[in-house]
Amino acid sequence: MFSTKKSPSELPPIEQTAKDFTIIDGEDYLDEIFKNDMEISRSFSRFQLGEEEYRENYEKVIKSLLSTGEHKFFVAADPYGRYLGHVWICLKVDTVDFVPSAYIYDIETLIPGRGIGSALLEKAEEWARKKGARKISLRVEANNPARGWYAEKGYSERAVIMEKLL
Repeated sequence: MFSTKKSPSELPPIEQTAKDFTIIDGEDYLDEIFKNDMEISRSFSRFQLGEEEYRENYEKVIKSLLSTGEHKFFVAADPYGRYLGHVWICLKVDTVDFVPSAYIYDIETLIPGRGIGSALLEKAEEWARKKGARKISLRVEANNPARGWYAEKGYSERAVIMEKLL
């Protein structure tokens, strides 16, 4: 499937090969997924945590999330197997409607505008349907430009998260 005979320095730039991506099972990419996610998640944080404190808390949250539900990771990879992005989806019973529901914890891409995010989202939705989910949801920050993208993909706002800083 992937051509891996070349050393990384001999490979074409990832921006060139990203157009030929494939969506694959992401279990072999968990280190890359969580490394990338931690960096992106930190960019949304409003609190000034030190590097060690942030890492410790990030790891606690990930372990807690992974302890419940059925999880699946999909990765977009270029023809050389290089990571281009991922989606992390979890199947649980919803706490409002009490039906099997999928929740997207993450969908992130390294190179926007190539259809990678759309392909990852479609794969997650397909997996959720096959698993019997009746709905799919996610959280997106109010100021995140992806909010409009999700609306284009058929997602609508159902609830508002209320928050007060202490």
